[in-house]
Amino acid sequence: MTEKHKNESLLKKKEAFYNELRKSTEIFKALADPVRQDILLMFMVSKRLNVSQIVEQSPMSRPTISHHLKIMKMAGILDSKKEATEVYYWLTANHSTVKQLKKIVSSLEEIENHQDKENDKI
Repeated sequence: MTEKHKNESLLKKKEAFYNELRKSTEIFKALADPVRQDILLMFMVSKRLNVSQIVEQSPMSRPTISHHLKIMKMAGILDSKKEATEVYYWLTANHSTVKQLKKIVSSLEEIENHQDKENDKI
């Protein structure tokens, strides 16, 4: 493979990483907040929760919890369904967030492997 093709190949891998990273911006924003991290941990214990159940376990108000749940839902971390007067939330069944994060890691590994191969030749 010529030096030009090697550089083009590495550039394509870096572009793929960049694209996956950009797709994940909302996930990272949602996971960056400590309150949302605490809420996420609640779902590790209970698979399905409504706002009232989360408020009982948190010092935050109902509107604040609802706001955080909305952000997590928009990021694809949670899904929800209204039943009577309550909205129940759970971690997304298709694990789209986990799949997206795996794509980022995979893209980084491809760049690293490419660079390792180049360093081995030196």
